[in-house]
Amino acid sequence: MNEKKQVVVWDSFIRVFHWSLLLLFFVAYLTGDDKGPLHRYVGYAVLLLVIARIFWGFWGTKHALFSDFICSPAKGLNYLKELVTGKPTHYIGHNPAAAWMILLLLASSIIVCLTGYAAHTTKRGLNSIGSGNTISIVGNAYADDDKNERHEDKHKERERHSDRENDDESDSVWSDIHEISAQFMLILICLHIVGVAVSSKVHNENLVKGIITGKKDITTE
Repeated sequence: MNEKKQVVVWDSFIRVFHWSLLLLFFVAYLTGDDKGPLHRYVGYAVLLLVIARIFWGFWGTKHALFSDFICSPAKGLNYLKELVTGKPTHYIGHNPAAAWMILLLLASSIIVCLTGYAAHTTKRGLNSIGSGNTISIVGNAYADDDKNERHEDKHKERERHSDRENDDESDSVWSDIHEISAQFMLILICLHIVGVAVSSKVHNENLVKGIITGKKDITTE
């Protein structure tokens, strides 16, 4: 006779990480056009959260470890084929498709955060360590030569204009990459939600409840 028993699969950190990342992403997504600092601070929080998850992937509990679920792309595709046929292999932890979704979400989160930081610092005229990205070149002053002074002023103005154009172009590139990567991550989240719904139905288990309580119902003989 088959019986069901509950086993702990997801530890507290994984559960907090999962819902925190989801919440922070949507806060960042909705505040993307705001001029205040909230969007930037949320981005910093996301990056710290992802770094902590990567750390936990090497030193966490069993089903949180990368070694427990990372697999080849072929295995992930094979699981999707099984899912389409309605007879997929059941996994206590992450299934192969979910494993690749996790890797894509982690990588996308890092790209979104870093490109957002690059766009912000470029817009402010700063480089990656926060110092000015242009070097002001000051020539010798010629107090008794008005013509040279006017020439230098025009030269400096041309330099400043060129620097502003370069900054605007760099800001546009980083901003475009930041926006595209954010949209890509939104698509991944939507696909993840669909995958959770399909897997829950096929395997007859509540995966959303599992990531809330940390427990799964396992059938035993």
